[in-house]
Amino acid sequence: MKTKTVFLIWFAVALGGLMTSCDSQAKRQRQARALYERGVQLRAERLSEEAAECFLQALPLAENGDDVALTANIKDNLGAMYNKHQLFEEALTMHRAAIADFKQIHDSVGMMTAWRNCGRVTKSLGLFAQTKAYYDSAFHVATLLMDTVMVNDLYLEIGRDYYMEIGNYPKAIECVHHAMDGGLDGNDLDIANMTLGILYYYINKNDVAKVYLEKALRSERAGIKMSVYQTLYGIALNEKNIKMAMKYEERFLEYMKLVEKENNNENILRIRAEYELKAQKSEMETLHRTKSFKLYLIIAVTLSVALVILLIVRKRISDNKIEMERFKSQVERDQNRIHELVSDMENLIRTNDELRRDHQTLSQKELLMTNKIMSRNKVFVTAQGLSEHVTADSLNFNLSDDDWADFISLTDLVYDGFSQRLLSLYQKLGKWDVRICCLSKNGFSNQVISILLDTQTDSYYKRKTRIKQMKMNLVDDNRTFEEIVNAV
Repeated sequence: MKTKTVFLIWFAVALGGLMTSCDSQAKRQRQARALYERGVQLRAERLSEEAAECFLQALPLAENGDDVALTANIKDNLGAMYNKHQLFEEALTMHRAAIADFKQIHDSVGMMTAWRNCGRVTKSLGLFAQTKAYYDSAFHVATLLMDTVMVNDLYLEIGRDYYMEIGNYPKAIECVHHAMDGGLDGNDLDIANMTLGILYYYINKNDVAKVYLEKALRSERAGIKMSVYQTLYGIALNEKNIKMAMKYEERFLEYMKLVEKENNNENILRIRAEYELKAQKSEMETLHRTKSFKLYLIIAVTLSVALVILLIVRKRISDNKIEMERFKSQVERDQNRIHELVSDMENLIRTNDELRRDHQTLSQKELLMTNKIMSRNKVFVTAQGLSEHVTADSLNFNLSDDDWADFISLTDLVYDGFSQRLLSLYQKLGKWDVRICCLSKNGFSNQVISILLDTQTDSYYKRKTRIKQMKMNLVDDNRTFEEIVNAV
């Protein structure tokens, strides 16, 4: 009879734990699905911050379940949000993880989309060989699936993101025309017209370029209009039409301000901090729920064991009295040890907080000292002014070789002989190459550096690629140009 009672107790505990576990897992999957669908809706409404928050909350919930398709779609969408806010390394990690999940469930459409997204990110990182490979993979699947919309999109992106970037302008023009012949519309058509205008300008067919650039000006997006007016400005200068060049320059600066307002660097840093904080919060909440479930299960098991012990103690209480006393003594020692460990942990936390505050104070002092030293130089002050506010007056600057020499000397002073270490590693670097590296080391953006070099932003990206591949001989290095410079 007693054996049957013990068996029934254990069976009830196990059944209750199993039901609790299943219900909890199903609930997490429902929450993950709801958050994902809400994120997709917010992304369609161009509310990228809110969409990213939903995907971040959904990911740890989905990863604990068995819906691989849901997890893969969440990762791919989250990667797109990271890419939008220039968090390229994190975006690439998410898209690659999504590809692995889509492969696991043999989802061709999902792999196609994730491959295309990887191509977009690697283009931003300047990894053009990988960009072509990802786009080719997506194009192959789109062709097999006869997905004409995706084929047209990929023709446009391959022409713009790969062939134009590597300087194969005829091939880029061919790809964009393929995309337009397939039936682009809306924003994609505006981008195609802008891209063709720039490409024809690059091959000195200005009359053809103007036709496509005028069509692109129908777009309502500030970024497209800024690029169009920048190209028209270059065409007007080539044709020595100074009046039109000045007009296009004013329009370019007007739309540049709108683009900067949409892509403010401080906002990007804030978004990234919020993403990380909320991801940590979501992870901690999931961990807390898991620990709570384990605690309930432990309590149930403990109660069942206690019942079994009581049944046994009724018969053998006299024989186990000494053993129970010993057990109590051991529990007291364990409790004392736990209290000691808790006290040690609290001391470690306090020490860690003090060290972190000291480190933050030291970092702030170093930053203030660096700015104080570098602010004596005209190049640094000019670049800093362009970073804060771009106007027609701020674009009217004149930097001498002495200004540049002083800038490099101060950079060496702040960064412990940076230019000498740079040249000792990469001896093929020229004078302007060293200047570009010093500007990058001081943290100035691609847009500011391209203005200081009096060149277009696209041309500056190509120049960085040439420096990395031809002068630094780092063709197979997957790091970005800025990571290489900061590692010196």
